Amino acid sequence: MPSHILLRIASVLLLLLGIAYTGNGTVLAWHGRDGDYQDRAKEYASYAKGIYPNRRLAIPGKERAPVHSVYPPYAFPMMKAFFWTDHVATRRVFIQSLSLVAFAALAWQGRSAFAGSRIALAPWQFFALPLAFSGNSTAFSQGQFTIPCMGLLVLQVMFLQKNRPTAAGLCWALAMIKPHIALPFAMLFPLQQQWRGLLWGGMLLVALSAWALWHTGVSPSAFFSASPAREKLGFMVQPYAAGLWVSWTGMPPRSASAIGIGISLLTTAAAGFAWLRNRLSLLPAAGFCGLLAFALFYHRHYDNLILFPLLAVTLAHCIARPTRTAITMTTAFAATAFMPAGIMLRNDTLAALTLLAPLAAAAWLWTDLHRKK
Repeated sequence: MPSHILLRIASVLLLLLGIAYTGNGTVLAWHGRDGDYQDRAKEYASYAKGIYPNRRLAIPGKERAPVHSVYPPYAFPMMKAFFWTDHVATRRVFIQSLSLVAFAALAWQGRSAFAGSRIALAPWQFFALPLAFSGNSTAFSQGQFTIPCMGLLVLQVMFLQKNRPTAAGLCWALAMIKPHIALPFAMLFPLQQQWRGLLWGGMLLVALSAWALWHTGVSPSAFFSASPAREKLGFMVQPYAAGLWVSWTGMPPRSASAIGIGISLLTTAAAGFAWLRNRLSLLPAAGFCGLLAFALFYHRHYDNLILFPLLAVTLAHCIARPTRTAITMTTAFAATAFMPAGIMLRNDTLAALTLLAPLAAAAWLWTDLHRKK
């Protein structure tokens, strides 16, 4: 059967799978299962009243926070965009609509990855690819920020391609509401020699942090004494993403987090060297950033969409060079991305594949990219 027919069949199946995932998540959310979104609403409500949402903080003259959040301070002013109304139904419509817009941005990135491909694909086929990630079901049901964050990171890539570093820096900074997703994407600024975007994005995060602390009457020293960096982070040890190797090594979660941040910063610095700029284009680099975010930081299964940039580029290169190794690597990677969590997290072996399969695919992609130089 011709390859373009196979791709069309696969796209139909993925589109149906994606509709099932997002539809299931949407129904669950409207039945009150969006607990994460409601928790963020409570944290923002505390912040809006001038109370920093951290029970460890005791500010003289203020009540202790009724909720406890590990989000960084700059995240709370950003949450105004999600909780601009007290009407729960409107909030749900807003975040779900925002997620659908983000899928459109991801479809654009998928189409860019296939630019120049010898196989013509219809626009809806690119939309099917991000939609079919299995974590979308829980992301929709819980009201997670994962999908909008990925949409912002795709916009970061788009603006970098158009040499608009300030706009790219704004998108990256806003995506940092979930730093364990967005932090490695800082590498893209030096890679494109657009340091100004990273500077403006970093300044925005500092300014928002300062505003949040001033608004809640928390001094920097008081915040540091109760900051998320001092959390035990025991929730990191779970059978998925970086939690796998943290569990395998028995490393303290806080140490593992420090290692993840350190590697991300070193990678960002390395991206400034000419040898890397000359050997890695923007879309594959975005894919590797997603892999770094996945492999170095804590995630639950609803975050698996961060692997979409890598999967899109890997699939495009597999179609361009369909060797047995390429097909095997890409198929295994896609299976771990699209398979329901109830299957992939059923036992330790399958859970390990969710980390090992994308790592193996990235190793093949890196080798293939350098072979073509």
